Amino acid sequence: MRKIGILGLVGLLALFLAGCGGGDDRPVFTEFIDSNLSVDADITRDLGTGTVGVPSLASNTGNVLAGITVDTGGTSVADTRGFLNFPLNAIPLNASIRFASVTVFLNQVTLGISSLPTPFFIDLIDTTAFPPPVQPTDYSVAFAATRTFDFINSDQGNSVEIAVTSLMQEAQDRGLPSFEVRIGFDEDAFNADINTTRGLVEIDDRALVPSQRPFLTVEYVN
Repeated sequence: MRKIGILGLVGLLALFLAGCGGGDDRPVFTEFIDSNLSVDADITRDLGTGTVGVPSLASNTGNVLAGITVDTGGTSVADTRGFLNFPLNAIPLNASIRFASVTVFLNQVTLGISSLPTPFFIDLIDTTAFPPPVQPTDYSVAFAATRTFDFINSDQGNSVEIAVTSLMQEAQDRGLPSFEVRIGFDEDAFNADINTTRGLVEIDDRALVPSQRPFLTVEYVN
């Protein structure tokens, strides 16, 4: 498994002790939360016409797509953004979040240049203001928090763990009923450097293969 933006155990322990003065002896609880298959989806927008399609549900397709695709003639560019939703009923409202990550298994990774990392973003969606199910307007709704990361070609056929601690802390501060993230290609990085690779990833989200479905890891004290 590749870990993105996650410190090693020694680094985490050092930060923990520095932040707490070495004196916080409260037990740390860990929850593993599967994504909500009935909500998970992706939405595609034609960048030429601006047309936004209807959500494609993972419960029908068995996957969630994210990234950029260009047709063989080069005349149509589509931007697809994936949505993963994790219920938070297992996390106490007064819990203090120490760590959180989203783990996904990538069935397919199609990047323009195999040797280069491809920039993506992961946004937190406010599920109080924009509750499930996923709507076409969710393609572009304002995010509550965000971070960037990279996918690489060797991620294909492997699990990737993406650190989302700051996003989960924001969700907890807002008291959100679920942790919903939007994953897509980082167009800002492309606009800043047109040599940036574009690409598409396929996240496994099949009910019949639960071991490869997306899940959220949350470590907290209460």
